Amino acid sequence: MPVKGRVPWAIVEHTLAKHDIYRRYLERWFPILIGGSNAYPSATYAEGFAGPGVYADGEPGSPIIALEAYVKKVPTTRSLAKFLFIDDDPRCVSMLREQLTERFPERPRPLDRMWVDVVQGKCGELLEQYLTERGCWGQPILAVLDSWGNAPVPHPLLRRLARNPATEVIVTFGTQHFVRFVEQLGADADGVFGGDQRWRQVRGLPDGEAKRRHLLDCYRRSLHDAGFQHLLDFELIDRRGEPLYLVFGTNHPRGVEKMKDTLWEVDPVQGVGFRDPRDEQHETLFDVNEPLLAPLARLLVPVIEAGGEDGVAVQDLKDFALRETVYRMQHVSPALQPLLEKGVIRSDPVNRIRTRGRVWAKAG
Repeated sequence: MPVKGRVPWAIVEHTLAKHDIYRRYLERWFPILIGGSNAYPSATYAEGFAGPGVYADGEPGSPIIALEAYVKKVPTTRSLAKFLFIDDDPRCVSMLREQLTERFPERPRPLDRMWVDVVQGKCGELLEQYLTERGCWGQPILAVLDSWGNAPVPHPLLRRLARNPATEVIVTFGTQHFVRFVEQLGADADGVFGGDQRWRQVRGLPDGEAKRRHLLDCYRRSLHDAGFQHLLDFELIDRRGEPLYLVFGTNHPRGVEKMKDTLWEVDPVQGVGFRDPRDEQHETLFDVNEPLLAPLARLLVPVIEAGGEDGVAVQDLKDFALRETVYRMQHVSPALQPLLEKGVIRSDPVNRIRTRGRVWAKAG
C-alpha cells in the first residue's frame, strides 16, 4: 500500500546495511551472468517495492545502487540487462523516474543492451505480468522483494521464480506484523507461507524470540516448498537490538557461497551487525573482519554428537555450514580447533582438523 507520510523518508540503520549487501552481491551477480564469455543472452533485476530511489538525506535507493553496480562491473557486454522497478505509490514512481534521469543524465548503455521500466502498481499483481511482457522468463532473474518487512509476496509467484533458470530472490522479512495481527490476518497471510497455517502457532509461543524464530522457520519452509533448494537467512541487528531478517533463495550452491562472501565483507555500518538466527545465545557478529566463530562451534557440536560412534566427516560439517548457517565453509576448521583443544571433540588424524578427516564427540 502507498507510503504513509512524506516521500522521501529518512534512511534507517538496517537499510544502510541492506544496501551494502545488495551492492556487493550485484557487483558479483552481473559479471557472472552477463559479463563473461559464457554470458546469458539477458538477465533481469526486478524490485517489487522499489521506493523513490532516494532518501531524505540524499542517500541513493536500491534501484540506483543496482544500476550503478551493473554499469561499474559490466563495462561492455553483448547481453541485455533488464531492470524492472514496481511501486504502488505514485509519489515514489514519479520521484524514482526523476532520480534515474538526474543520476544518469546520459543513457549509460544503448537500448539494445539495457532496458529500464518503472511501473506503478502492486508487486503481487504486476511483477509476473511484466516479466512475461518483457520476455524475462527463461533467462536469469534476481528479484528483490523488500516489502517493508511484511513479505506480502504471492506464493505462486515465488514458485514460478524458483522454476526459472538461474533465478534468485532476496526477501526482506519482518515478523512484527504477523505477531501483532495474527488474529486479524486472513487467507492472504496464509498465502505468504504457501497456505501453511502453522505460522499461526505463533500466538501460543512464550516470548518474542520464540515467535520470531517460529515465523522465520515457517517462511524458510515456504520458500523451500516453492522450489528454492538453497536458502540463506540471517538477522540484521541495529544498536537497539531490533532484528530484520533477509532471506536469500537460489537453486545453485555457488549463489549461497557468493552471498556469504558478500555478507562477510560488508562494512560495519552505523552499529549494524548480523547474526545467525539459529544461535541460541544470539551472539551478534559485528566485527566481520575477525569472524566470531563461537556461534558456529555451538551449531556444530550437536551435529557431531549426532554422528555417534561413526563420527562426522569434516567435509560434511563444511557442507552443513554452507547449507544451514551464515558461516562459510572455510570457517569450519578454525571453529573446530578450540573444541579439539578443550577436549570437547577428538579427531582423526589425532589432534588435527583436516578436510578429509573425521571428528567425534568425546563421551561424558
